[in-house]
Amino acid sequence: MRLKMVIVLILMTLIVGGCGMNNESNPVSPSEMNANELPDVPAFKDEFTRDFLQSAEPVKDEFYPFVSGSGSFTMNFPQDMKVNKRSYEIGSENESEFINISHTDEQKDGFINQKISYISFMSNPENGRERMRSSSKRELDFKEIETEHTGQKLEISEYESDPFSVVAAFIWNDNNQGITIFSHIDCKEDLTKEQCSTAKSSEKETIMEMLKSIEFTGKESE
Repeated sequence: MRLKMVIVLILMTLIVGGCGMNNESNPVSPSEMNANELPDVPAFKDEFTRDFLQSAEPVKDEFYPFVSGSGSFTMNFPQDMKVNKRSYEIGSENESEFINISHTDEQKDGFINQKISYISFMSNPENGRERMRSSSKRELDFKEIETEHTGQKLEISEYESDPFSVVAAFIWNDNNQGITIFSHIDCKEDLTKEQCSTAKSSEKETIMEMLKSIEFTGKESE
């Protein structure tokens, strides 16, 4: 009798343990969680943005894991920004994608408006640079930025377009995928020139964290 009880207890332990392991390997995505289970920050309060976020656990302080709608790239997403639903576009067969990201708090000293354009195939990197020069109507001088990702490159060019400070970024990989990004930084009108400069510098750090974190997945969602 005692032996049977021991066997039953062992089986129950294995079953409960197995369920726990299954839950850990299949975490619930934020879009499937209740609002009271999510971080109390703008990125999770916006329903459309929430669909892009992969976990309610930050990848680092104030940044959460984000995957593009095409499934083509990932990045660290700031907790105080959101994806603009009205301007979002995705091409047939996930061949292209446009994402507009911006701050929601108009009382911030500095704020970002970022436009990300993904294309699944580009003939060569120089064509991508030329498109960005044409779009900005400027002779952009790109410099390479080191990242942790292999098989892909990040280049940026910075310029002023009053009242904005702009960070233009170009990312491409060995599979001919490309991403062009224009990040416009502005600040509140009532700030002094020095205060505005400080606010913009802080927001530039956020932009660089996002840019350096972007990584092509090597696949597209079906």
